[in-house]
Amino acid sequence: MKTIFRSTIATLIFAAIIALGSVAVFAQDPCGDADGQTKLGDEFRAAYPNKDIPGRQKAIELGKQFQEKYGACPNAKELSDYLKTALPKMEAALAKLRTDAEKGPIVAKFDNGLKTKNWDDVYSAGKELLAKYPDEFRAAELVLGSIGLDENINNKVTKWNADTLRYARMSLADMEAGKTFKTYGVGTFAYKSKEDAVAWMNYTIGYILSLDKPTKKEGAAYLYKASQAAADTKTNPVVYQTIGSYYFEDAKVLFDEVNKLIAAQDPKDTPEVAQAKIDAIKAKVGILNGTAERALDAYSRAYALAPATPAGKAYRDSRCKTIGDLYKVRFQKADGLDAWVKAAPARPMPDPTTAIAPINDPEPAPSTSGSAAPAAAAPVPAAAQPVAKPASSAPAATTAKKKPTR
Repeated sequence: MKTIFRSTIATLIFAAIIALGSVAVFAQDPCGDADGQTKLGDEFRAAYPNKDIPGRQKAIELGKQFQEKYGACPNAKELSDYLKTALPKMEAALAKLRTDAEKGPIVAKFDNGLKTKNWDDVYSAGKELLAKYPDEFRAAELVLGSIGLDENINNKVTKWNADTLRYARMSLADMEAGKTFKTYGVGTFAYKSKEDAVAWMNYTIGYILSLDKPTKKEGAAYLYKASQAAADTKTNPVVYQTIGSYYFEDAKVLFDEVNKLIAAQDPKDTPEVAQAKIDAIKAKVGILNGTAERALDAYSRAYALAPATPAGKAYRDSRCKTIGDLYKVRFQKADGLDAWVKAAPARPMPDPTTAIAPINDPEPAPSTSGSAAPAAAAPVPAAAQPVAKPASSAPAATTAKKKPTR
């Protein structure tokens, strides 16, 4: 029995000695593997000059392998120190290569769409660029916020209105927030400065909103901002014409309401009822007068700013009847129209967001017979009714189209 135990113990001790020898062999010091260092270092150096994505990736992987195996070896110090600073730069360069490879086709689609006026491609690519790389391609907001205006004015196409409004508002918000724009737009949709871009985005939003009657009031507020800017929009007749059309629409509604109130008068009314009706007519006429004056003010500015060209003359001629009708509604006469129109642009322009103050002219002195009715109760002359709705779109391309240097 003792012999058996002794034999077993000897066997175990021998096995342990063998195992320790094996560990010593497998844990050989890598710093002594000069051939391995040289081979892996040469593989890295061979892969390094290749600057494409697979080449960069292979070089990075080989560099990391070298660092893991031989980074702590004194005899590998030169390459190891180089890799410590080079590998992070190589990884950053690889990330940029991958990003550029991804966005390159999107940029090409955007640029080609601009050249060929394929607006669907421009919007598709522009939206993707802004979603993935907003800081780099923020100028695309201004492009996407401009296309609908040109299509409305030049081709009467409204397909891109919703997208144009969205990105015009987005670019306004970003400019007002001080976000960085490398350029204010791209190509034919580039603006001269931040101030110029802000003015045109206000014009764009106001013009498109004004195409639809329910949003004319909101549109007029944006157009007013465009009229106050130090930009080409300040001298664009269509800015003022479009604001004028907003007031003109309201003036026509008020005119009908005044006539209905006048028609509702009845000789059989009691004095109290008759006076109440007269007061209601006066109040409505006051608002009509204030609205008509605002419309006249805006149209007069558009008239004055029309260029001295055949197209400009045609534009002014097209405004004459509307201005004349409004003047008759407001003043119940035709005399003094020219002087009023010439003087209007010198006055501060009313802000459309402010309430319209009623204007009631003094009542004429009663006749000696005492038979004259109060002025406010007298029917508005039929000839003074505005009969033509001002066009919401530009009457002439020369007065509406943006200048090439916007």
